[in-house]
Amino acid sequence: MCRLVLSLIVLVLLPCCQTLPQPEFSPKQDSVKVVTYNVNVSGSGAEEVAKYLRKEDADIVYLQETHDQWEEYLCRHLGKQYTHAYFHSSRGAGGIAFLSKYPLKKLKVIEPERGWFPALAASVDTEIGELQLLNVHLRPPLSDEASVTVSAYYQSPEIHRAELAGFLKHMDGDKPLIVSGDFNENTSKAGVQYLLERGFRDALSGFDTKTETWRWKVSPGIAISNRYDHVIYSKTLHCTGAKVTHLGASDHEPVTAVLIKAE
Repeated sequence: MCRLVLSLIVLVLLPCCQTLPQPEFSPKQDSVKVVTYNVNVSGSGAEEVAKYLRKEDADIVYLQETHDQWEEYLCRHLGKQYTHAYFHSSRGAGGIAFLSKYPLKKLKVIEPERGWFPALAASVDTEIGELQLLNVHLRPPLSDEASVTVSAYYQSPEIHRAELAGFLKHMDGDKPLIVSGDFNENTSKAGVQYLLERGFRDALSGFDTKTETWRWKVSPGIAISNRYDHVIYSKTLHCTGAKVTHLGASDHEPVTAVLIKAE
């Protein structure tokens, strides 16, 4: 009986004890480094953001909550490093942008069917082939009046699925796709699960299952946090490393992923 109980305990605890692989951010194969970062519409951390992006030296950067001031600042300070950029301004926190070392092709702003903020699509030719890019900022779990309500919280999963389904209609299902940005939900929720059910993979969860990417101070000494920012990619790609960088320049933290062709 004791042996049976011990075996059951081991089976329950085994998933929690599994060792995640060590990330490889400079693989021997051709690779593409991607960063997603909600920089915050306030723009208060512009200097820290630019310094981080310069040092991280990603090939493609997905940005959310940008505006004209963000565009002017980042292009002025990073223009030599990221020679291709596209910023789309939208109301409130809906601005969205790409910074890229590759020419951006097939740029398209996609208005949401259910959400608040548009997505931004593009295509790039890289060392690992043509990649489709989809930059998303899904609707926060707020009411139409931007208030915190119980009904808005419970409606957000359905809205997120509808947003992503609408955005994917504009993408070529036969070509590799990286869907990244601020999902306003963690990996267990409906939007991310909608993509995983369709064969996509989550970069960060393969190397880090706990680190949160968003933190909001409710009052002195009280803050809420979650894991809202994701890099989701087609199964024809493989992630060799992913991480969250603690920067503190925004209420979000940047997420990095390195991708290669899947074997």
